Amino acid sequence: MKINLYNLRARVYPLLLSLIPILIIGIVYSISFKNYYQTLSSFGIMTFLYFIFSQLGRDKGKLIEKEMWKKWNGAPTTQLFRYANEYLDKITKKKYHKILKDKTKTGNKISIDYEKRNPQKADEIYESWTKYLISKTRDIKTYNLLFQENTNYGFRRNLYGLKKFSILILIILIFIVLGYSYFMFGIENFLSQEVLISMIIISLFLIFWIFIVKQKWIKITAFAYAERLLETINTL
Repeated sequence: MKINLYNLRARVYPLLLSLIPILIIGIVYSISFKNYYQTLSSFGIMTFLYFIFSQLGRDKGKLIEKEMWKKWNGAPTTQLFRYANEYLDKITKKKYHKILKDKTKTGNKISIDYEKRNPQKADEIYESWTKYLISKTRDIKTYNLLFQENTNYGFRRNLYGLKKFSILILIILIFIVLGYSYFMFGIENFLSQEVLISMIIISLFLIFWIFIVKQKWIKITAFAYAERLLETINTL
């Protein structure tokens, strides 16, 4: 099976990160996964799981993407194209606009005044320019830095999409570990070494999902990708 790097890093890895606590807890309790993996591989099920994981990771991320952009006042690339946005200097922005007007034959009316009078129509043009740039920069060898930034953004976005699911898994794991310990060893040996290790592992993952995986963490990579994408205009 040929592995798509973007699918693997941005879509499959986030879902695997959600499920890793289950694997680690299993190892703590000496559950063997090696034989299961070999059995699954022999039936070609790992290929199927790779496909499912890539789809689930993507879908969850895409669902929350538009919600984030609304909160951010537009997609990152759209914001950078706006004259009202000061992230890029006006000289660079005008140069980018001119190149894209010539290349796409759209947006000839775009100016500071036009954007103020017609912000929605201006954004539609900026979105069209973004799609044009994406279509021209798909070669990951030529635009490797852009690909890396896009992968970073996709990874964090899809992680955020899986946040509730992942926290739910960790909560369920807590009940399973504590329940297993109670029914197997009773109240006297309730806090066994396996239970304490499992609780530490689960706590660390909870801290990661609750305090690290936030929109502002995604926003950093989103705007980094947007900036790299606009820089490709000079190569068109």
